[in-house]
Amino acid sequence: MRRPQLFTIALLAALAVVTLWWQLAERRARTESARAEAVLGQRDAARDSLRAAAPGRAGRSDLLDQDQLEDLRRRGLADPIPALLADLEKHAELIPFPGTSGSAMRFHAPQSVVLSPEWVYAYFEDGHVAGRGLFEYRVLPGGRIVWKRVTAKRD
Repeated sequence: MRRPQLFTIALLAALAVVTLWWQLAERRARTESARAEAVLGQRDAARDSLRAAAPGRAGRSDLLDQDQLEDLRRRGLADPIPALLADLEKHAELIPFPGTSGSAMRFHAPQSVVLSPEWVYAYFEDGHVAGRGLFEYRVLPGGRIVWKRVTAKRD
């Protein structure tokens, strides 16, 4: 065989490999896209179920009932949910991870949830790295809040 024919055969073989690779990549992308759509559908269904199961809670950052809220008011928190989340934002020392690139980790109240009269699930980040944690709180007389980290994880 002559050199130009070998070159042509090698070129066609390389083209066939690239074409096959491209088709496989497209197939993987379609599969992952379908999976993502399914997950988003499940998320939306779960959100709808939660809204149906707990009318009036949509958009709230707590899972407390009226009796639990009233108990926190009696302990000195006039508006318990915002007071708890605002106080937690002041306690970045509860976050066990250092910030990156010279920034500091801090809590973000809009992404945090008061779960019960003693637990808060909180989101924190430094602008580069994020995380979440479970934090225990106690409301002392006069509305003073004491915090304790139960667990935390970086995303």
